[in-house]
Amino acid sequence: MLCVSIMAKDNEDALRKMAKAAPYADLYELRLDAFKEFDLPLLVNAATKPLLITYRSKKEGGLGTAPYRIRLQYLTEAISLGVEYVDLEYSIPLEYRAPLLNNRGHSKIIISKHLRNATPRPATLRQWLQKLVATGADIIKIVTKANEPSDNLRVLGLIPLAGQLGVPIIAFCMGEMGKISRLACIIMGGLMTFASVDENTVSAPGQISAAHMTRMLEILNAGY
Repeated sequence: MLCVSIMAKDNEDALRKMAKAAPYADLYELRLDAFKEFDLPLLVNAATKPLLITYRSKKEGGLGTAPYRIRLQYLTEAISLGVEYVDLEYSIPLEYRAPLLNNRGHSKIIISKHLRNATPRPATLRQWLQKLVATGADIIKIVTKANEPSDNLRVLGLIPLAGQLGVPIIAFCMGEMGKISRLACIIMGGLMTFASVDENTVSAPGQISAAHMTRMLEILNAGY
């Protein structure tokens, strides 16, 4: 699946960007940390594709500075509205994570970990995989920073390991050197990858526009 990240300042901006991304997106990621204001019920009702609701903290590479309590309020509201996916950062303390995991409704929880500066050695990546799987979330997301080409191979190697555990995974690298892993994630069996609406609204380093990503995946015959 190709998930297009919607980085918007308000409802009107988000609706405009969702419409622009519609020809390419299998689903939209609403990055609530980028909004100055939003009406979540309005956006959920207006969406023409499935939704992933994310509040990305600065610690994990986002723009958000809200306290844990507020972040969980946003995600809880998203679940109450019946969105398809909710991103829950592993770095949030267990006392805040647990209520969401125990009351996920019909939403699927993506437990995410972003290692923003480097890619650890394989043994450390496997440890992270085990920690995230142990949370009981529906989907695992592990993203690192590629500082050399071989970093991509290490992260993509998590995909067959997650398959052996029977857990869907999203695994790729950020940064210019990580672009190839954003494509390979899908080709190797990852659940989804992420693209931007256009070149001017990337949500993470190395992100590719939805139009370009779609074309490249078509060329590579990803089959989604």
